[in-house]
Amino acid sequence: MAKLKEIIYDVREALKEFSDDSELDNRYITYLYNIKRAKYLRMELNNYNRRIDLSVQQSVCLSMELVDGDDCGDDCPKLLRSTLPVPTPLELHTKPAIINVRPTSKIAIPFNFITKQKIAFIEGAQFANGLYSFIDDDGYLYVYSLSDSYMLLNCVTVTGVFSDPLDLANYPKCCDCTAFEAPCYDELEDEYPLQPHFVDLIRIEIVKELAGLGQIQEDKENNSNDV
Repeated sequence: MAKLKEIIYDVREALKEFSDDSELDNRYITYLYNIKRAKYLRMELNNYNRRIDLSVQQSVCLSMELVDGDDCGDDCPKLLRSTLPVPTPLELHTKPAIINVRPTSKIAIPFNFITKQKIAFIEGAQFANGLYSFIDDDGYLYVYSLSDSYMLLNCVTVTGVFSDPLDLANYPKCCDCTAFEAPCYDELEDEYPLQPHFVDLIRIEIVKELAGLGQIQEDKENNSNDV
């Protein structure tokens, strides 16, 4: 495991691009790492027997608010909705890469995470009074139960594998979701959420790509003199 700044440095070292005035932007290296990370993790996690490694998991804290289930007025069923959209999860063949949704307590039992299409059928489910959660088309998390006790929730934790780990820098890392004291992901302090073998594989790919771009630029400068 390594921090993002260390990963970026390894790419620059391989390309001999250390100076501050280099045309190679750290943000571009980060962009390449993120899209290649998503590609390799999607390939790995679409293997149904594959366990999701802890190193790629991230958790985000979301405060919840009570909203109407539809636009019918005061008599509508109530849902809990997150006040912020869920960071975009990695999309797998059959479902988004959400591992669990639960109260903020680490020992709490996770909710049933389902698709929004199934929420209409929970009344006949074996555990109809359980807590059910889903992500709607608007990207927000919703929680519902036939038992009114779910309305007391004011904060939940969502754990998953997210498409861009840096998106979590815009969410608070907290216990009560009342203050942005620290981000969920700090690229300067936190480990980049990817297994070391993928970090090495992606570094090799990026170095080859960027070295190739540099060679093309050099050839253009030499005009007809191919290098």
